[in-house]
Amino acid sequence: MERNLRIALCQADTVWEDAAATISALEPAVRKFCKKENPDILVFPETFSVGFTMNPSVSESVGGESFAWLHRMAVELGTATVGSVPTNEEGKRYNRCFFIRPDGSFFKYDKRHLFNPSGEGAVYTPGEEQCTVEYLGWRIELNVCYDLRFPVWSRNVGNRYDLLLNIANWPSVRIASADILLRARAVENVCYTAFCNRVGEDSTCSYNGHSVILDFFGNGISHRRTVNGTQFFCAELDISALRQFREKFPAWKDADKFDIER
Repeated sequence: MERNLRIALCQADTVWEDAAATISALEPAVRKFCKKENPDILVFPETFSVGFTMNPSVSESVGGESFAWLHRMAVELGTATVGSVPTNEEGKRYNRCFFIRPDGSFFKYDKRHLFNPSGEGAVYTPGEEQCTVEYLGWRIELNVCYDLRFPVWSRNVGNRYDLLLNIANWPSVRIASADILLRARAVENVCYTAFCNRVGEDSTCSYNGHSVILDFFGNGISHRRTVNGTQFFCAELDISALRQFREKFPAWKDADKFDIER
């Protein structure tokens, strides 16, 4: 059954390469926020627990500490959780985004476009498959940071998704580009778009957030809540309004056809 979707983005700092410390700092604010606001989805930044590190020693095995925490929060708080975790599987490492439902079931998406200027491609293996999640009558496309720069990968062919969800470690020096790209993705794909970025500093970059939720016109619709010093950006998404606009302005029917080489 289709209904409005309550989404919240947790714009948080990270303790560098220390998942246990990051999780310990996050959990009180997350619990307090969810108890009051009761979101359907709670989103964390890319590599939320350790930062955007190329250190292979902090990669976790499948089902490791960071995934286990996301899973536990989803089940205990009754909200889907989203975040990426450096993950080891069958001798390869992936920047793996998880979408975990409150019933404990989950989807995974391996970041397609690795940020080679920082050496990500030398450490991680690129994903080969897009991932569209079905949740509460919504179709949600998972997207990680640098993916945002490549519109073909995110093209909403045949309106296959309603919400494009990008999680990021996008540095302050290039944040103006993200602001432009996000609005472009929302408008060209006629979809809601959410961007969850971190704040703080690591060994090479500083981050100033700019987390935002956009409607299908590219307008910001999120409002901010601060709990225990952690910022949450929230919005309620209207599926009926999206469906009506797609019928009124069916630009998607005139889209070019193409194939993606994998």
